[in-house]
Amino acid sequence: MADRAKFIAGVTAGLGRTEVLSPISITETAGFEDAATAKANADKASTDASERSIELADQMAEEAAKAGWKVHRASNAEDAASYIARICVEKKATSVLRSNHDALDQIGVDAAITNTGATLDTTEHSGDYSQDQIEKSKSKAFSAEIGITGVDYAIAETGTVVLHPRSGLSRLVSLAPPTHIAVLRPGEVLDSLDELFAMERNDFMSGELAGSMNLISGPSKTADIEGTTVTGIHGPLEVHLVILAG
Repeated sequence: MADRAKFIAGVTAGLGRTEVLSPISITETAGFEDAATAKANADKASTDASERSIELADQMAEEAAKAGWKVHRASNAEDAASYIARICVEKKATSVLRSNHDALDQIGVDAAITNTGATLDTTEHSGDYSQDQIEKSKSKAFSAEIGITGVDYAIAETGTVVLHPRSGLSRLVSLAPPTHIAVLRPGEVLDSLDELFAMERNDFMSGELAGSMNLISGPSKTADIEGTTVTGIHGPLEVHLVILAG
């Protein structure tokens, strides 16, 4: 514990702060809550997302724009589909991948994309497939110009989209193509990471926790080389967030 306290004191000093907070004992956080409490916390987060859906969608739009998303507030399903089709035309896309999120079916994204002349495909999550199928899935992802997904959650506080890779949603759909389009419904926006972790904790306690989670806050960026920020190195160069009307 002494080493931990020394480390925290060093970080505090490095941040230019004077007050050093006492480190929390591991035993204080190791137990977390029981299953009933976890469910209650998740239910509260879900209810809050529903009851404050318009407010949280507005905050999400503002913070996402700050994070580098190109945000479009769609007035209806047709508007959303037209916006996505326009991106496909502007990018001269010939190959587009989509996830199996219900939001994409809701706006009729398949017809909108195929009407542009682009080929539309769905890349399955590769976990349960043969090596040959995995390689074909990767090839499709890296040859596609645009990847389109819904979201599992969004975080209004940080402008972050959350995706759980699974059957019907390879993580490559949002990572490999140079352009990623995410379609968001207002009730899917959580207030902060606290609410996200409440949802995840409940999934863990109930045995439904997904194997991994992608948190996307704008286009891919890195400053590894000489401290210079470069966009589009480890993922999409351009990201669009389409927020559907509530």
